[in-house]
Amino acid sequence: MHYQIRAMRRSDAIVVGRLHHLGIQTGFLSSLGQGFLTQLYAAIPSCPAGFGYVWEEPSGPLAGFIACAESMRGLYRQALLRRGVLMGLVMLPRAIVHPSVLRGAVETLRYPGEVGEELPPAEILSIAVAESARHKGIGQALMRAALAEFSRRDVCRVKVAVGADNEPANRFYQQCGFRLALTREHHGLPMRVYVVDTGKAA
Repeated sequence: MHYQIRAMRRSDAIVVGRLHHLGIQTGFLSSLGQGFLTQLYAAIPSCPAGFGYVWEEPSGPLAGFIACAESMRGLYRQALLRRGVLMGLVMLPRAIVHPSVLRGAVETLRYPGEVGEELPPAEILSIAVAESARHKGIGQALMRAALAEFSRRDVCRVKVAVGADNEPANRFYQQCGFRLALTREHHGLPMRVYVVDTGKAA
């Protein structure tokens, strides 16, 4: 298979936002719509606290991506400084129709400080693979690239949060070497937080 895993670029934002929108049906970020996701992923490549990778094949659109943060608090702050106005504009119609969107946004911004000081600040924000490209090891390859970059940045431990009822995602992270650290509620739903040592990941 001819492909490359490369760093996410600002120009990838529309496709990456679409992959997230189609591939990740749960979670607060998904509920904000593809426009918001596009602005978020346009910001990440220029944020020192964040990075991402995409799976690119010679023909056709990107088949998958992973987005990461050394610090979710830092990434959110940097993304808002870079594209906060545009994020707000695309989120406004949903916030008007659904006031709970604003409450969810506040909870999301508070989340990094509420998961426990014993957990690492570094986190896998999102990962998605196009439906037509699944079961080919793309997700695992993207995860290996991300964990290698964390290690290069001297980040030894990384966490990820996933819905407790999302069994495919839970199995995926367990297969990648993540171990369950705690279970808590987020946006009123049970969530599992996993942790991995970057030097010991599969």
